[in-house]
Amino acid sequence: MKCFQFNTGENWCHLCNTKKFQNEFDKWTSGNREIDEFIQQIQLNANKCQEIIEWIPFDRFANVIYLAKGGFGTVYKARWLDGPIRYWDYKVENWNRVKGQNVCLKSLDNSTNKIEFLQEIKNQLKFRGKKIITIYGLTKNPTKNEYMIVMDHARCGSLRNQLNRNFSELTWNTKIEILLTIVNELKNIHKMGLMHKDFHSGNIVNKTLTDCYITDFGLCKPVSENNPEKIYGVIPYMAPEILSGEKYTQASDIYSFGMVMLEVLTSYPPYYNIPHNKNLVMNIFKGVKPEIKCEIPQSLKEIMENCWNLEPLNRPTAKKLKSQLKDRYGNGVKFESNENFIQYDPNEIHPEAIYTSRLISKLTRLECDEYGIFSEEGEEKET
Repeated sequence: MKCFQFNTGENWCHLCNTKKFQNEFDKWTSGNREIDEFIQQIQLNANKCQEIIEWIPFDRFANVIYLAKGGFGTVYKARWLDGPIRYWDYKVENWNRVKGQNVCLKSLDNSTNKIEFLQEIKNQLKFRGKKIITIYGLTKNPTKNEYMIVMDHARCGSLRNQLNRNFSELTWNTKIEILLTIVNELKNIHKMGLMHKDFHSGNIVNKTLTDCYITDFGLCKPVSENNPEKIYGVIPYMAPEILSGEKYTQASDIYSFGMVMLEVLTSYPPYYNIPHNKNLVMNIFKGVKPEIKCEIPQSLKEIMENCWNLEPLNRPTAKKLKSQLKDRYGNGVKFESNENFIQYDPNEIHPEAIYTSRLISKLTRLECDEYGIFSEEGEEKET
């Protein structure tokens, strides 16, 4: 029966659909009370179809294919037979769904701490509708006994893979368009008072050449790990203050964006030809920047290098970066192609260059003293 109240979203009545979800609560379970209650609460609060998540039995996925292993989880592609809910179909008295949807399944290592695990997912759900990859729900792989997040599938893969395949096709304006999309998403994250904390080209995915989405937001560290003496990330993208164990800020994300900008402009990931070890950590902390392999417009180079400022307070905000890049789009960029570029060859990567997130020991005070990073008063030296 319809309630004849105004819809809260397209073909979506909050009052009616809340009752329908409640009527189905006893028809499914994840096997864990916290997860069940988490999903149920989100369903009861949904004002449109894009705001719901579901518990999805693993047998509702077909053609599960391994894609990649990241720092703290494994990613698969699959076809969701039922697909996500669109609206309630009163003619058949059931949910209308987008059947046969391609999805991404991401397992999280050490996902036994379910409260932390769910909090990480909740953080990402805050950004639905703001160019963050959509989460459809949760499932559990019975073979490996591990929980998995079910997300929208980006058919072009990571930004890094996209650059490897298609860099020669990118004009300067196309590169700026990619960067504008990414920095706008980062601006939305920062506007909410949050931080990504593991921002690199492997955590940005593409549906098309320029349609980019930030993923792994809030999922960057193992959910069961809470060691204040340890930090997590990909060393070349980590701001120097983080490598010394200082508090993470939004400016730390900006430093990482500068490294992503280097990749988009030149095709070369930062520090690709050297080991990613303690020596690199020390050099980053002392202000050693990655080599810029190709000639790029000076105006873009200045924006990028401002992101690398050793003083976090002197880095631009995401909002300012968006404004600066918009000013450069179609204006003042003289180079139109990559004809003179020697494109990065993934086979050239140093065997000890690691571009997946991992546990990294922060610099000790003794090491900082040894390398002369601190003055006698205990303040950081200018480099």
